[in-house]
Amino acid sequence: MSEEELRELLLAEVYAGAFSGLGAMLLDEDRIRNAGAEELEELARDL
Repeated sequence: MSEEELRELLLAEVYAGAFSGLGAMLLDEDRIRNAGAEELEELARDL
């Protein structure tokens, strides 16, 4: 999976979580947008 595909997947998860009532997930949006490949992989494990 490419870096951009992973970023899009993580953002979709954040938006879905926020839509379902977990608004605090939006706090991760900026971090995901600015993350490099390694940090994206780490974030994916955390979500």
